[in-house]
Amino acid sequence: MAWLSGESGESGESGESGESGESGESGESLRPTSAFTARALITCREGVVGAWQKVESPPPNYATDSSALDLWSAPVRLKTLQAEMLAGIYYDDSGKESVAVEYRSRRDAASKSLIHLLRPRDVDFAAQLNYVNNYAALRSERSGEIVAEQTNILGFLGSVGFLYPDRMRRTAEVLKLVLGVTGVIEMRIKHALACRRPVEYSPQIQPMISTPGHGSLPSGHSCESFAAAFVFYDLITQASTTEPSETDPVFVQLMRIAERIAINRTVAGVHFPVDSVAGMVLGRTLAEFFVARFRTAKVRPRTFDGRGFDGDFSYERVLKMDYFKSKEVTQKPEPTIKEGTAVSMEESGLLRRLWDEAIAECTLMINPRPKAAR
Repeated sequence: MAWLSGESGESGESGESGESGESGESGESLRPTSAFTARALITCREGVVGAWQKVESPPPNYATDSSALDLWSAPVRLKTLQAEMLAGIYYDDSGKESVAVEYRSRRDAASKSLIHLLRPRDVDFAAQLNYVNNYAALRSERSGEIVAEQTNILGFLGSVGFLYPDRMRRTAEVLKLVLGVTGVIEMRIKHALACRRPVEYSPQIQPMISTPGHGSLPSGHSCESFAAAFVFYDLITQASTTEPSETDPVFVQLMRIAERIAINRTVAGVHFPVDSVAGMVLGRTLAEFFVARFRTAKVRPRTFDGRGFDGDFSYERVLKMDYFKSKEVTQKPEPTIKEGTAVSMEESGLLRRLWDEAIAECTLMINPRPKAAR
């Protein structure tokens, strides 16, 4: 699915440049795209325009509400939605080797915590090298996936359902929005934590792909994959009579795909397992925040403390918060992941319009289960 390329926050491929590619289904652009076409349009106008006629009844301006979103081209829509979703996000990296992300709404000046991440120690990362080295044995087997996942996260998640762009335009737009905004937030967090990559600890890691030019923790692929997977699943359940469940086959499949994408970054030699754990914690929290901005919902603030982290990555362990610091850091069991009390966030009318349109499309998903009238 080439239409999904450029969505990975780690690839550096924004896929958002300019207005190109908006020619419609005919294959012929309605805008001048070359000097030759421009000259042709000039001579065409001179031959047909006739004498100038004053405009006596000008059309009224467009309505300045969420309906105006439908007037714009796809890249402009996406940028507008990204700006709306990012509004109110703040970062506090004044603490030593940690960063907190907060949200402040237009109507409430008080900030609400989303997530607080504390980076692992250098010895914790060094201990994780054993996992990175052992995972390298899977490189030949997974090389095709790893290369494809560099720029095409949604192609894998979309395979769970009927995510065909021409039929699921708004659903695809929601997920592209999620990936784009997540990429911005994660990069700010990566900067604040400034964690070294595996190859910086040992040249024997020798990654099979180029090591990205930004920090290691949290893993962008893990964060983006899980953020999109959680939001996608919420869309599917909102469009059906099925209650959300961690045993739902659709949920399990989405989690397994996101987990595999994350682990493949360790296989490739560019991430530690702890990066993926932090990435999933961040991705899950951001997914709840996005859903809350799309519709009325709550967010559970979380803390990830990587100091003394020990273990491999598993999505099920993250869901159960089944990670504890090593005994050399704390004598009594202390969890790496903690959750706070759920808090409400301000719904956006602009984002709600897109969400409702996407829900209407999701009846086309795999195993469609139309929701009864409310």
